[in-house]
Parts: sequence; structure tokens; C-alpha cells
Amino acid sequence: MKYILLSALLLFAPALAAQEDGKSDKKSIEVRLLAVVVPPETGKVYLIADEDRTPPFDLPVSNVSEPLKVSARSLILKTADKDAALCNILLPEAGKRFVVVLSPAKTAGYGAHVIRTDDISFQRGDCFLVNLTKKSILGKLGTKNFILESGKTAVHRPEGARPENFYDIAFATRGDEGDRILSTSRWPVDEQIRNYLFFIQNSAGQITYRAVDEFVMDER
Repeated sequence: MKYILLSALLLFAPALAAQEDGKSDKKSIEVRLLAVVVPPETGKVYLIADEDRTPPFDLPVSNVSEPLKVSARSLILKTADKDAALCNILLPEAGKRFVVVLSPAKTAGYGAHVIRTDDISFQRGDCFLVNLTKKSILGKLGTKNFILESGKTAVHRPEGARPENFYDIAFATRGDEGDRILSTSRWPVDEQIRNYLFFIQNSAGQITYRAVDEFVMDER
């Protein structure tokens, strides 16, 4: 009888181990969030994946959130008090670590911009840009020039740092009335951070931008 039980355990052990590995693999997916704006009435939120849900947390606007472990790649962001859905988030099949930038939707809730952070597409020193205005944005990141159309996102890397260890930065808008300078500044060279840059237009038509820095450990 003992030998029969031992044989059965040996037979089912690989299957049990595979199931545990599968659960562990799913839980190895990490998501961090960053909101462009958070209305005061939003309150705490949570992520739900299949039947799993994260503890309630505050959506950050000035930093990227701590990693949240999720068990699926199809997620829903909900408010904790009213259980109202704010956003559907679909993670790509490839990758285990992601940052999700949440921008205001036209009606209510958020739109999700998913960025994979465990490959070469978004590294330390890069800048993720979101144009939430009705105009095109012209930009200069050091010697790197770009045009970002309305409603688009892009990743750019500053180039051509000055010997004093900074980049010349300039942004302008392009519309029917022509090009207008939005801002000129200098950014210090810092290869330990990634940048998130949001161009925003208020109800009066005024365009501003804000930047969020993320300190990044070596993720390889």
C-alpha cells in the first residue's frame, strides 16, 4: 500500500509543480500606474484581474506607483468606494513589467497608455511624451527634434548634451495661426531616470506641460 501511495505522489507531483509554477508566473507580472490628473472625487482605486483584486490605493500624479502584482493581462481599474469602472487595461502578451499612463478620457474615466519597461523600448534616459492637446507639439530635446501630433504618444531620447552636462530643451505649438514657443529650458543629464512628459490644454485653450521623473534601477 505504501508503494502505491508513493507511486501516485510521484505521478502527480510534476502536474502539481506545473500548476504552482503557472500561478507564480502569472503573479510575476508587475504594473505601475501614473495619472496625468486625478479628480478629487475619485478617491482610492483598485485593479481587478480575473477574480483577483489589489488593495485600494491612491492614484499618483507626481510619481510612478509602487509595483502591483497582477495575475492576468486584462485589467480593470475601479473606484474603491462606488466600484465604478474607470478604465480597461490590456497588457501586451510579451513582457512582465509595465507602466500604465492614465490620461483623461473625453467622456469619463481614463484612457490607458501601456509601456513595457523590461525591454529596450523605454530605457533610462528616455522620455515618454503624451500630447493631450488639439495642436501639434514641436520639440527639441538637445539636438533631437520631433513633432508630436494631437492625441499621439512617442518615446524620444535627448541627444547632443552640452559640455556643461545639460540639454537645451524647447517646446512649441503648431496651429492655424502658426508656430508659437511654449517653453525653453535646460535639463541636466541624468542617465538614472526616465521622464514622462504631458502636454495639456485647459478649457480656455491654454496649453501647458508637466514632467514626471522616475528613478530607475538596472532592470535587466
